[in-house]
Amino acid sequence: MITPRSISVTALVALFLTGVSPLVTSAASAQTVADIAARGACSTAGIEGISAQLAEAQSCTHPGAFVRFAPYPNITLTSSRVYAFVQASARDAIQAAADRTPLQITSAFRTVADQYVLYNSGGCGLAATPGTSNHQSGRAIDVSNHAAAQSALEAQGCVWLGSSDPVHFDCPGMDLRSDAIRAFQHLWNVNNPGDPIAEDGAYGPITNARLAGSPAAGFADSGCGCMPGCDGDSIVMEDCSRVACGAGDACRAGACVFAGCAGGAVSVCVDASTFGSCVMGDLGMTTTCAAGCVEDADGAHCAAAPDLDAGALDDGGVLDDGGSSADAGVDPGAAHGGCGCRLAPAEAPSGASSLLLLLLGLAWRRAVPRRDR
Repeated sequence: MITPRSISVTALVALFLTGVSPLVTSAASAQTVADIAARGACSTAGIEGISAQLAEAQSCTHPGAFVRFAPYPNITLTSSRVYAFVQASARDAIQAAADRTPLQITSAFRTVADQYVLYNSGGCGLAATPGTSNHQSGRAIDVSNHAAAQSALEAQGCVWLGSSDPVHFDCPGMDLRSDAIRAFQHLWNVNNPGDPIAEDGAYGPITNARLAGSPAAGFADSGCGCMPGCDGDSIVMEDCSRVACGAGDACRAGACVFAGCAGGAVSVCVDASTFGSCVMGDLGMTTTCAAGCVEDADGAHCAAAPDLDAGALDDGGVLDDGGSSADAGVDPGAAHGGCGCRLAPAEAPSGASSLLLLLLGLAWRRAVPRRDR
């Protein structure tokens, strides 16, 4: 629960999660997170920039995990700056409870930077230490009309924290508190390669000190890897979800392409017997090579079938009546996958060959019975 002396909680993280870039006030541009907390107000105004980056980074850890629970009938956000995002399971519970009893919600999702400011400001009645609040998991809500709403929320699996924090309910969902911490640790390391800290999801003195000294307006690099495009061999979608490219493919410019063409090759061997042309960085037309596909200094191409010796037959078969090979001069394009390989025409039989043919012919004539005339 937060008991504010003056309520001013920003909702720009929620706007960021819907794809709208946050606006950062110039007053916060030169301030640190600790500077914002030192104002002594129970407010996170001024850390919109870093909170948006942390929300983005945490969303990358579990793409699609955070969803809107409002607007919804019977749910009232007591401030336009309430971050109306929770895990899907918590959303279902909250909306089902609202079907029975109106809910007046004063707080929902928070980043670890929000929690740091609220805890260290001294202006809030109750605020958990950074890294320990279930608000960072997207499964906790604070409800101002908690007495009236308690029965409906508990019926949906939300747990009332008790009289020590009467407005607070933990609803069904995963414990993602360590992810909220890890999101900051990663963000810090991306922007401070000379001063790395452990990305272990544990909130200790080192993480606390780095968070305190972080720019309230946000870092130069969001560190999320959620920009639409490629992350390794996966396509990164606008909602931070990832689609892995298939075996043998690579991600280029936000699309899966044949890996062999991704580096700018003009032609490739798709496999041992298939030649392919690369068109605009992806695989175009392919051809099956009878003698196999090879890659050399000239690029990929079908291997040429070796020329046969003059007068030799590729199958040891019978010469036709004209004394030439039955396939002499035939273009093998259709039978050999389009490769430019042509058999050499057979030469006319030599004198020895002619004598052999004459003897074979006489033997054949004797073996064939003559018809009655």
